[in-house]
Amino acid sequence: MNRFLRSFLFCAAVAVAPAGFAADAAATSPAAAVLAAFSDAQLSDGLKSGLGTALETAMGKLVQPGALQVSPPPALAKIEAASGNAAQGDGLTSSLNVAVAKVAPQAAELMRATFKDVKLVDAKAALLNAPAGGTQYLKKTMTPALREKLLPLVKQAVTAAGVEEKANRLLASAGPLASLAGGKSLANIDGYVCDQVINQSFKLMSKEEGAIRANPSLLENPLARKIFSLIKK
Repeated sequence: MNRFLRSFLFCAAVAVAPAGFAADAAATSPAAAVLAAFSDAQLSDGLKSGLGTALETAMGKLVQPGALQVSPPPALAKIEAASGNAAQGDGLTSSLNVAVAKVAPQAAELMRATFKDVKLVDAKAALLNAPAGGTQYLKKTMTPALREKLLPLVKQAVTAAGVEEKANRLLASAGPLASLAGGKSLANIDGYVCDQVINQSFKLMSKEEGAIRANPSLLENPLARKIFSLIKK
């Protein structure tokens, strides 16, 4: 059987196989074989160094003016759009973005502090899960602690920006449209904003991880640069 036919049959098998098979295939890929030359400690150190670079670049962008933008919860966004208030400089959307601009530097510092305490349990799996397996692992691991510390700061920023007042005013003037919001949109707006800040922070970081995977020369740490170079697609 020639090489082309073997490759075709393997790809076809992966396409129809269960998800677990795809994971097993990744674990036995050429990249996985290359990583077998490194100890678990080396892989963890290299990955954490690379992710640290991605984090710093992402957080530098997060704190730039206008970098962090949040829309109202979907129901409130529909009401604001329908009422024509979305374009107003003192509307709900504007107030939300005043709040997140204030909390962005605090979110960046919490991301850095939480990242320092993270232990990478399965660095090889994260490295093989392109294009942002490391960031996905961090999001899952870091989010509970991040949310606990960030939520009180978000509440303060949301209150200071008058978000609840703007939301109540929007609902009061919405007439029949107010029924679209129900009761949950306003009641949990602090949690909604907090989750949006966290999600967008990791979204920025995932893009930077992708950039590092595409161009490992961006990394200063020799071990990280070598590991990411070996798994470069």
